[in-house]
Amino acid sequence: MSVMESLPEPRTITAPANPLLVAAVQTSDSALAGTLAAALENNDDALIRAALHGGPPAIVRRVWQVLVDAVDGGGDGIGLRLFAIPVLIVAGARAPFTLQGVVPEIDKITALLQQHGAVGATRNFGLGNALCDFAALDGLSPCLLWRAAHHPSERAIADALTPAPVVVDRGREQVHLRFLAGAGVTPQHLPSFLESASNIGTWGMPLTRELTRQLAQPGLEVLPMPRPPVSLAKAAWLGRCAQLDAALNLFLSNNVRRFRMSVGDPEAVLSAHALECGAGELRLSLSSPFDESMLEGFCWPLHPLDEVDEVTRIFTGALTDFRVSNVLLHAAVMPHHIAGGSLFVGQHVLKMLSAAQH
Repeated sequence: MSVMESLPEPRTITAPANPLLVAAVQTSDSALAGTLAAALENNDDALIRAALHGGPPAIVRRVWQVLVDAVDGGGDGIGLRLFAIPVLIVAGARAPFTLQGVVPEIDKITALLQQHGAVGATRNFGLGNALCDFAALDGLSPCLLWRAAHHPSERAIADALTPAPVVVDRGREQVHLRFLAGAGVTPQHLPSFLESASNIGTWGMPLTRELTRQLAQPGLEVLPMPRPPVSLAKAAWLGRCAQLDAALNLFLSNNVRRFRMSVGDPEAVLSAHALECGAGELRLSLSSPFDESMLEGFCWPLHPLDEVDEVTRIFTGALTDFRVSNVLLHAAVMPHHIAGGSLFVGQHVLKMLSAAQH
């Protein structure tokens, strides 16, 4: 393993000019909470979205957390709780296949959660049958989320969460992310559904079996894996992280085994790449010094809430779990495409590039 602890930051991050980001730099939360409250009251989605996509990740996360607190803090008494259950769908098919983005018998899913004690003290508990995608949740208006949590009659949230079909490409299994969104009413002094269902060990496997039964189709291999429910305001980013983590482990499971069967242990390179418009991503490349034609790679596009150090730890932890010990963390930010047009880079290519520069 390289002595480097983390990869460099590949994104172009400007100094915070947005009022929310400026307030988030301050030590006290009061200025940020006040600025955000005014934006929510004024229905200023543009200001909030700009803050959530335009600053250093640590500062953006602080704005995001205060927004989550504002949406989820329903006040005293009985409150409406909006949530989503992330579902990681591992699917594969011999021919291209499209799985419709609905759960046919959602009442059986609701009954299963109640049977296994996941609903707890929540009343008027309901789940939508739409399997929503990341874009639907990520695109929700922050102001609309805030209003819906404080005014249960607000219906626009449900109208925005539409089914998203799962398009399964031919070939290797892939991990798709979908969400089952719902709501319930819980007194403030009692555990909400997020708390009563936090122990997925009591209901996760029965739900996996039931979803597998409902989603099964001839010619399709499908394994839906639910995750613990999260606040609707948090669901998009946390679900995305879970999907990428699962996809990384599936990538390593398939390719490390293939390398070892062919040429022995692979060499790994972790690199940071600058993309257009200031975006960036981290990449994992697997290669072999014995067969330069063997090159496989995995990309983690960086979300504004992603911190490079954190994603680097996920990569190195997964490589450790798969006993890949020859790992190089490249110290410099690389371009989108490397010499020859490749997205990925083997250790032997890095050595040649380094020799050419000297």
